[in-house]
Amino acid sequence: MKSIGRNGVWARTSRWGVRAVICLCVGSVSAAETAQKTPAPPTHRFYGGVALQDLGFDDQYAGIRVSDTSLGIALYGGAYLKERLSLELSYDSVDAIDLHDIAGSGVVRFDIKTRRSTETLSVVREVSLRDVFGFRRDWRVYGTAGLYRSDLSRSVTLLNAGTATQAPGEVSGLTIGAGVLYRVGGVDLRGYVRQFGATGDREGREAGLGVQRRF
Repeated sequence: MKSIGRNGVWARTSRWGVRAVICLCVGSVSAAETAQKTPAPPTHRFYGGVALQDLGFDDQYAGIRVSDTSLGIALYGGAYLKERLSLELSYDSVDAIDLHDIAGSGVVRFDIKTRRSTETLSVVREVSLRDVFGFRRDWRVYGTAGLYRSDLSRSVTLLNAGTATQAPGEVSGLTIGAGVLYRVGGVDLRGYVRQFGATGDREGREAGLGVQRRF
């Protein structure tokens, strides 16, 4: 039998060690290249958007209830507290009431125009339909709950007397809503409905279409 000396064993062991080191290095380089080719998706902390809204608003003057609908623009932005959960602030200002020749008490008739400016702070909770049902597209539904305050600026003209008065006011309360989000490229398309005065008098009902961007 052919004997292997100590130097031969050392040489073979060295060759095996070198081969193992080379394999580890090649594997590390390949893993790094793969990581560079498939970067991790960015983490978004904020979002902002603009929406076209259709508002149905209920108001009253001198005991007479009036209702009207109007179109307006709303701005909103939010901060993610964690994935699928955010805190959102929105603002809009529209001519919510613009009615003419309304019958008041007795023979009184009047025109009324009410401008409504509203700030809303809401918690928004999203659910991904892709995660739940395996949808291929990025569809999400969400619900909102929060607080709002509306500053009202009323202009009332008494037609019989030909006089005009200003009647400011303020309304606040709870708001709830629901909506759907759809991801298109770098933006989210958003459709929603919202109720103002959720636990008391229903002051307003709002439906809107918006576009928002995460950053």
